[in-house]
Amino acid sequence: MERNPVRFVWKTTRALHAAAIALLLIAIPILWLGLDLVRVAIDDAIAGRVFDGRSAAPFLRVALTLPERIAEEPIVFLQGISLDRGKFVMASVAALLAVALALSIGALLFGAIQTVAGARVLARLRRTIVDGIVGARPSAREDVRHAAALAGEGLAREGAFLGSAVLTPAVGATIIAVALIYAGSVDWWLSVALAATLLIIAFVWPRRLDALSRLSDSRTGEGAALRRLLVDLGRRLPAMRAHGTAGFERSRVSEDLAVRRQSARPAERDASAAAALTTLASAFVLVAIVAAGAWVGPARGITAGEMAAVLAAAAAAVLALDRMMDWQRGVEASRRLFEEIARALGGFQSRGRAAQSGALPGSGVLAAEGVAAYDPATGARITGVNLSIVMPAHVALVDGSGGSAKLFAGLVGGQIDPSVGRLTFAGVDLPFADPGERARRIAYAGGDTILIAGTLRQNLLYGCQDAAAADIDQRLLEAVTTAGLDGFVHARGLAGTVDPKREHKLASALVDARRAVQAAITSENLRACVEPFDPQRYNHNATVGENILFGVPLGDTFRESNLPSHPFVRAILESEGLTKPLTAMGTAVAQNIIEIFADIPDGHPLFDRFSFFTAAERSYFQDLIERKNERRRDAESSRDRERLIGLALRYSENRHRLGLLDADTERRLVGAREAFAKLLPLSLQPAIEFYHPDRICAAASVQDNLLFGRIAQDRAGAETEVRALIQRVLTNRGLNHEVFRVGLDSRIDIRGDGLDPREIAAIDLARCLVRRPDIVVVERALDGLSGPVAEDLIKRLRRAMIGRGLVIVTASLPPNLDQPPFDSIVRFESGGTRIEDRRSSQTTALEPA
Repeated sequence: MERNPVRFVWKTTRALHAAAIALLLIAIPILWLGLDLVRVAIDDAIAGRVFDGRSAAPFLRVALTLPERIAEEPIVFLQGISLDRGKFVMASVAALLAVALALSIGALLFGAIQTVAGARVLARLRRTIVDGIVGARPSAREDVRHAAALAGEGLAREGAFLGSAVLTPAVGATIIAVALIYAGSVDWWLSVALAATLLIIAFVWPRRLDALSRLSDSRTGEGAALRRLLVDLGRRLPAMRAHGTAGFERSRVSEDLAVRRQSARPAERDASAAAALTTLASAFVLVAIVAAGAWVGPARGITAGEMAAVLAAAAAAVLALDRMMDWQRGVEASRRLFEEIARALGGFQSRGRAAQSGALPGSGVLAAEGVAAYDPATGARITGVNLSIVMPAHVALVDGSGGSAKLFAGLVGGQIDPSVGRLTFAGVDLPFADPGERARRIAYAGGDTILIAGTLRQNLLYGCQDAAAADIDQRLLEAVTTAGLDGFVHARGLAGTVDPKREHKLASALVDARRAVQAAITSENLRACVEPFDPQRYNHNATVGENILFGVPLGDTFRESNLPSHPFVRAILESEGLTKPLTAMGTAVAQNIIEIFADIPDGHPLFDRFSFFTAAERSYFQDLIERKNERRRDAESSRDRERLIGLALRYSENRHRLGLLDADTERRLVGAREAFAKLLPLSLQPAIEFYHPDRICAAASVQDNLLFGRIAQDRAGAETEVRALIQRVLTNRGLNHEVFRVGLDSRIDIRGDGLDPREIAAIDLARCLVRRPDIVVVERALDGLSGPVAEDLIKRLRRAMIGRGLVIVTASLPPNLDQPPFDSIVRFESGGTRIEDRRSSQTTALEPA
C-alpha cells in the first residue's frame, strides 16, 4: 500500500484533481485582474491619474510594456472601454465585486472537489482495510481490532485533510507565484522584498506550529490529570466524611495541580514567544515592501495604487504560506496513519498466506502429518497428530475433556492453522485453500456463533451463495429440522405477527383457521385449556392491564409501564372507582413478592423470572411497604401510587395465584374496558388495536389470533396440548409453511437476547446445513444437550449427511447410537490419538496428541 498520503490521494482521484487544476489555471488571470483592479481603483478611479487632461479614459486596457531597446511602445492586448470618470469609478467597483464573486465561486467548487475527493479516498482506504480483514486468518484478531480503530477514529480524524492533500499546496504555490510575479511587474525590488520576507516566515512558522502542538499536548495532559484527581477525590468521599479530611484533600489537589501547572509554563512561554515572532515576521512583510517602495518608488515612478496592489498580493501570499505550513503538519500526521495502516495490512498478509488456485474437490483423503496446534482462546494443544481418513465418511472425534477434539475440529474447519505439520484434503493444503471455496466444501459449526442484525432467515442464510435458489425454502426446512430448530421456528412463527394490509389472503386464512381451532377445542374437550377473549367477561389468564385495554398497544403510548401515568387511563380508573382497589392490589403484590423472595438474592434466575419488579427496584418497594405499615401521612405520594398501580396492572390471577381479584373488582375492570373503548379520543385511537372476533389483530401474535384467547396457565400440560392442536389445524389447512415463514422473518438480536446457547449453536449448525456442503464439522452443537437429545441430533445429522462427510465432536459415543457404525472414530486420549477405521476394522497405533 502507498504510504505517502499525497501520492495516494492523487492516484485515487486523478480526474477530480485534473478538473481542479484546470479551475486553478482559469483562476490565475482572475486573481491577476483582481490585483490590478486594486491599482486601477486607487490610481485611476480615485486619484484620476488616467484622466489628466481628458474627460474619458479606457477601462480594462491590457498592455505589456517592454524595455525601450525591445519596443518603444507597449504591446496592447485589449484596448478597453472608454468611460467618463463617474462611470469609470462605478465600473471599477463592479469589476472588483465581480472578481470577488468569481473567486468565491471558484472556492466553492474547490471545496466541493475536496469533499468528493476526501470521500473517495476514505472509501478506498476503508475498502482496503476491509479487504485485508476479510482475507485475514482467524488468528489475526488483535491486528483486526487495531485496524478497526484506524479505520474508525484515525480516518475520521484525517478525513478532512485528505481531500485537500493535493490541492492545498497547488493553490498555495499558485497564489505565491502570482503575488511574486505581480510584484516583479511593478518593480523587481518589490518582488525581492516579498520573496525574502516569505522565506523568513517559512523559517519561523514551523516553530510556532511546534510550540502550539507542545502546548496542546501539555494542556491535554493537564486536563487528564485533573480528571484523574477529581475521580479519585470522588472515590475518597466516604473516607473524607469518616475522618474529616476535606481540608487535607483540598490542599493535596491544589498542590498537585500547581505542580502540573508549573510544568506546563515552559510550553506556554514557547508558544507565546513563537506567536510574537511569527506576528513580527508577518508584519515585517508589509514593512519590507513599503520600505522597498519608498526607497525605489520616487526614482521609478511607483504609484500608490501599485503599492496597494503589491501589499494585497503580499497579504494573499502570507495567508497561502500559512495554509501550506498547516498542510505540512497534516502530511506528517497522515503519513504516520498510513504507515500504521500499511503495517496492519502487512500483518494480515503475513498471516493470510496466498490461497491456492483451483477448487477443492468434493471427496478425497483428509490427512494430518505431524500436525501440532495451539488455541490461545482455550489453551488446548495437540502435537504430532497423524491420521488419514477417506472422505466422504462419518467420523466421530471422541474426547472426554473436549479440548483436543474441538481443537482438531477447528483445524479442519479453518479456524486455526497448524503450528507444525501439514493438514491436507485430497492433496490440497487446507490452510492455503481459498476461504470461500473451503467454506463451500467444508462447513464448520462451532466456536462463537456470530449473529447478524436481521431476521432469522437472514441469519440462517449467512454464507449461503445461492440464497435466491428456487428450492431455498425446502432446504431451510430440512436444515432447521435436522438441527432441531423446527419447534423453535414454529414457536417464533406463532409469536410473530401478520399485517392484513400486506398479506390479506393469509389474514383471511388465519380467521378461518381460528374457527377451526375453536371447533377443535370443543370437539377434543380442551375448553378448560383456553380462556377465550370475550368483551363482556374478565380473562383470568391475561393481566389486569391487558383486560382493561382488550387489545394490543401500538407504540409506547399505552405500553404497560406507561399506563399508570397516562392521563386518559387515570381518568378511566377514577371514573370506575378502581384507583384505590388497584393501589391496594399493588401493595399486596409488592408485600407478597418481598416475602416470597426474601431469601433469594438479586440476580437469581427465579427472581428475574417471577418477580414483578427488578432487583434494582426491590429496595424501593421494601421502603414503600415499611412506610405504609407505619401509617405515616406521607407514606404514599402520587409517584408511589403510580408504581403500585403499575404492579397491579401486571398481575394475572391464573399465573400468579395470589387471590387478589374478586368478582366486584373484575366487574369494574370490565366496565373500565368498555369506557376505555367508548371514550378513547380520536387522537389516541392509532395507539391501540382492539381484539375483534371477525378479523385479525395485526399487533397480536399469530397464536393469540388463532385462539382468540389465552392458554390456561393454571392447568398442567395445557400449553403442550393446545400447541399440538394448533399445529394439526395448521397442517390440515396447509398453513404450517406460512407460520414457518413468519418465524423465519422474525428479528434476531445480535447479542442473542431471548435465545439460549443451544438454540444459538443450532442456528450455526442449520446455517451450515442449508448450503449443503460436502463435509460438515460439528464442534459445538452437542454441548449442553442431554443424552437422548444429543443422540437424536446425531441420528438426524447422519441421515441428512448420507453420501457426504460428517465430523462430530462428542465427549462419548453411546453404544446404542453406533448403528450403523461410524466409518472412523478418532479418540483423543491422554497418551495420544487412537484412530479406529470401522470400514477396514483396523485400529492404528496410538499417536502422541
